[in-house]
Amino acid sequence: MNGFLQRFGCKLVATSAIDWQRSREFRFAGRDLKYFFHYHNCGWPPQRCTERTVELAIADYWLKHVDPKAVWEIGAVTPYYWPGRVGCVVDPVDPHPCVAIRKSLFLVSFESQPALSISTLEHAGTGDYGIPGGEHGPIDALEKLFSECPAFLITLPVGYNRQVDQFVFEASRVPEDVTVRFLVRVSEVCWRDEAEARAAQVPYGPQWANALVVMERGGVY
Repeated sequence: MNGFLQRFGCKLVATSAIDWQRSREFRFAGRDLKYFFHYHNCGWPPQRCTERTVELAIADYWLKHVDPKAVWEIGAVTPYYWPGRVGCVVDPVDPHPCVAIRKSLFLVSFESQPALSISTLEHAGTGDYGIPGGEHGPIDALEKLFSECPAFLITLPVGYNRQVDQFVFEASRVPEDVTVRFLVRVSEVCWRDEAEARAAQVPYGPQWANALVVMERGGVY
């Protein structure tokens, strides 16, 4: 895998404590955002950290620039970090008490609702995490939000679901008013903004994502 990553200029390297002290922020959409760290599924430097450290930083900024109580979240992620921050959480299986709607997203109307989804839609219809599979998959989930939501923030890990990768990197079915950006892991802790889609096509793993897709409608970023 390292050869593949080097080919696209994103070799993974260990991050020492000194390196970390110099890099507490990452660049995204022209802004410097602080990495987000938490005991739940994030990790702490200098050990390898999950993609949550950037996803939640991006989501935090976005939630500060919308009405969070109007936001419907698909997949219970924020309740483990900011319980009660968003107005409604939709998740068919997560036991967290902040989940308000325990149904498949395909059984819920998101008309007029701003939506947030953090590394969730790639699991739709796949049977992951005990969620029943069905006739609808991740592309159906994306297209549902494209057609129904006036504003949204969606993150997706690169390399986890081939269908999602093909959809994102071909880009022909992504609406013109949806902005697509990429982040690529450059170390155990640090990430960089990546303008070129080709350079973001890196393998998933060995633990957690090495690149992310961030889709946004609404113009916060």
